[in-house]
Amino acid sequence: RGSSGKTVQDAPSARSSANTGHSSSLSSRSLNHILALISMGPEPNPVSCKPGIYAYAVGHEVLYVGSAQRGLDRRFRHYESSKNLRTTSRIREAVLERLSHGTDVDIYVIVPEEPLWLNDVLPVDPVAGLEEGLIWTFKPKWNRRGCGAE
Repeated sequence: RGSSGKTVQDAPSARSSANTGHSSSLSSRSLNHILALISMGPEPNPVSCKPGIYAYAVGHEVLYVGSAQRGLDRRFRHYESSKNLRTTSRIREAVLERLSHGTDVDIYVIVPEEPLWLNDVLPVDPVAGLEEGLIWTFKPKWNRRGCGAE
């Protein structure tokens, strides 16, 4: 539970593998196969190259929410190999630490299907809006912005 008291269980549609969501669980000690792991589920799909929002959770607690403006596949490749990106390295180490203790880490993914427009004039970024809203709602411990920072 985050400090908001809300859990993944409070948002049952978050686990949906329909067009807007997908989840899988990491249970190995390495992130080398993260792309394949995300593709598991009732209807396996490759990791989207489209922008989206993702969350890491353990049990019913959301621990991190992030966005991938340049595509989810690219973001997850960064988690596999990048050691120069501070946040990516910090989150990778936190995930690996959980995995090393035998704890499964669930990954939730949302890919907005259509761009949004306010009054058909102003573009709205659904990825940034969803990410901010989820961080505000769940207050994940691993996110540094907001009240959930450790």
